[in-house]
Amino acid sequence: MDGGTPFHPARSDGSGRPAISYSPEDPVSRGEEAVPLLERAGPWSAFPEWAADSNLPDILSDYLPCCRWFGDKSRKIAAVAIESILPLQEAVEPEENTVYLCILSVGFSEGPPRRYLLPLGQGKVGEGGPAGPIARVPEGRTGPGYVTDGLFLPRSGRKLLSLFDGGRPDPAGLKVLRTPLLPGLLENCPPDSDVRVFGGEQSNTSLLFDKCLILKCFRTLGTGTNPDLEVGAFLSEAVPPAPIPPTGGAITGFTPEGRSLTLAMLQGLVENDGDGWRFMLERLGEIARSRNFSREGPVSLRLDRMIDRLGRRTAELHQALGRDPRHPDFAPVPLSADDLDQLVLSVEGRHLRVDRMLREASRQVPPQIRGWIDRFAGWSGKVGETLASCRRVSDGGSRIRCHGDFHLAQLLVTPGDDVVFLDFEGEPALPIEERREKASPFLDVAGMLRSLHYLVVSSMPGEPDPEWEGWLATWLDRQAGRYLQAYLERMEAGPAALLPGKKDADALLTLYLIRKALYEIEYEFNNRPGWVWIPLAGLEALVLPAGLPGTGAGERPPIGSGPAK
Repeated sequence: MDGGTPFHPARSDGSGRPAISYSPEDPVSRGEEAVPLLERAGPWSAFPEWAADSNLPDILSDYLPCCRWFGDKSRKIAAVAIESILPLQEAVEPEENTVYLCILSVGFSEGPPRRYLLPLGQGKVGEGGPAGPIARVPEGRTGPGYVTDGLFLPRSGRKLLSLFDGGRPDPAGLKVLRTPLLPGLLENCPPDSDVRVFGGEQSNTSLLFDKCLILKCFRTLGTGTNPDLEVGAFLSEAVPPAPIPPTGGAITGFTPEGRSLTLAMLQGLVENDGDGWRFMLERLGEIARSRNFSREGPVSLRLDRMIDRLGRRTAELHQALGRDPRHPDFAPVPLSADDLDQLVLSVEGRHLRVDRMLREASRQVPPQIRGWIDRFAGWSGKVGETLASCRRVSDGGSRIRCHGDFHLAQLLVTPGDDVVFLDFEGEPALPIEERREKASPFLDVAGMLRSLHYLVVSSMPGEPDPEWEGWLATWLDRQAGRYLQAYLERMEAGPAALLPGKKDADALLTLYLIRKALYEIEYEFNNRPGWVWIPLAGLEALVLPAGLPGTGAGERPPIGSGPAK
């Protein structure tokens, strides 16, 4: 897996969301000269006793927005409370080596509070991670001079991994969950394995143990079992095996009321050649450079095989998720008429919200964006008509547990161009209860089709290239159809009948594609408005007489035209 991506990368264009990168000019980074002094601090061994009375909570109010994993950068922090402090300490080590798992309750000027995980340890300059040290330790104290994010200290990873040793009791305040796969995973990972932080993530922090294990630490904490752990443990027992990394176990904490909080999940590391987004982007780049636009070209054929396999593996994932009719949390249930009505109502509500948002902003945006917004105003009514037709679905098939945030960056390409799927956490900004809700498998299919659209747009050159842009538009239509065909064929051959018949399936997939595109329009407009034309073009293709992706019906809007003039 040399040069590969060991786990999922930062949120990339494959999800319709930008990756976060750090540079010296990045306003969320801060230098060591700005690190505040920790006041009213006692000995590190007594940290749980004095932490709340020190100025650490105030320091954390300034520090948290500097962290790439902090998901509330758009909200103003009102106060930070250290809700729980759980020590990780070996009996014979110096006190300054103790690492504390801290569960923070972050309050905001508006909206509900949110919990975050922030392990704390004492470290040296350069050991604090991308956001730098948190606080300076007063002079005269023993040990290193800074309080840092403990996950960036190698000893923290070893301490956390040692918790999975079944021969030792769980530390106070923690519960360690172990799956039947854990012994085999630990056997293949030496206890003195090198530990490093995987630097590509946005919402979580993962620790890599050589080339054998990965410990994914959840920064945003919700009450109840994290869906990533719940789904991973369920699929790890699937026969035939599901296309996911093996799950070994988890570390769980608790709220003051006794409700569980999934802090970390241990998985086997999968040998890979990178994530699906990067893999396909690189292959398309090879075609662009070679100017070999033949369908029989070696790279084109390789991508064809990859898309076929992706469709089949998506179906196998859904079959595995819907395989057990007796499991209360995973048993398939019918998508009833009431379910469909509620789904259509929610999408109609989002459409009205998007329509109002764009109309109100149309005179305040740059001319090139205004062109797409004005164009949307001309066909926005077609969205409502299409949604109304979706109400005529008579057979909705089944609702199952889905991935929930399905796109090309959520899979790894393994040797032989096979795939495994990652990150079943769902959308971290949503409550766990919502992320656990069952949905039509078309929820995930729509996410992957929209990701293919973003892939094509990201492959567009900076300068006009009509031949390449035309080839990409044709390629997108063909590969979307290929993915759907491979998916539907494998679903039909599977043991569980989860999908409706073809007519209802077309309407239901259209509904989920509209839902996803509307979400993307809202996101892009609020975060990077120069990209809002991408989901607008995708939505236009759905509701005008162009038909579904891959049907070849009608003509699509110009996928690679860039912002409308």
